Amino acid sequence: MLQKAWAALPLAKIRERAFEGAFFSVVLIAMAGWVYFITLLLVRSIMWFIG
Repeated sequence: MLQKAWAALPLAKIRERAFEGAFFSVVLIAMAGWVYFITLLLVRSIMWFIG
């Protein structure tokens, strides 16, 4: 019984790390999208004020 628990422990850690990595990558993609959107809006507004 104890041997099964020790065998399942690394798998649980790997699964937890994979979940954290996936969540972090989704957050990074979302942040990059917002930065792109805000930059695009800023550039368009500057061009509108100049032109």
